[in-house]
Amino acid sequence: MTTPRPRPHAARAAGFAYIAAVVFLVVLAGFALAALRLADTAQATASQQVLGARASQAARAGLEWAFYRLKAPGATCVPVQSVTLGDFAADTGFKVTLTCDMKTYSEGQTPTVAPLMKNVFQLTATACNGTAAACPDNAAATGADYVERKRSASICIAADGTDCS
Repeated sequence: MTTPRPRPHAARAAGFAYIAAVVFLVVLAGFALAALRLADTAQATASQQVLGARASQAARAGLEWAFYRLKAPGATCVPVQSVTLGDFAADTGFKVTLTCDMKTYSEGQTPTVAPLMKNVFQLTATACNGTAAACPDNAAATGADYVERKRSASICIAADGTDCS
């Protein structure tokens, strides 16, 4: 009785299956790594967008605070000139720095023949989450989590504290 000899091509086919399985696993691991990196980037982008929106709202709140302060009769830029609002940092994590520029114009006379003076205030609020005492924080600007937003607005207020018409 003779024993059957193994065929040589059958052994080569089994070795090829192992190599194909290893290549498949390497490709699958590459896809998994790409998916992880994409998810990490998406999470960082979403986090930056949320911080940016919060900084924008903090700057807007700073402008609203300045508008309130400037509504007093005879107001000037003094109460809001180069002010950093520390209360905002305690409540929101963002510091807000305000700057103010005022121009006064004579708009004729009131019905009582008094001069009608109007003040136009140009306000700029800068909000940031850095560690410096005021915004912008140039030292923290290179950090990955640093966010800064700037908003500008102008308001016209008559010298008696009423709105310009």
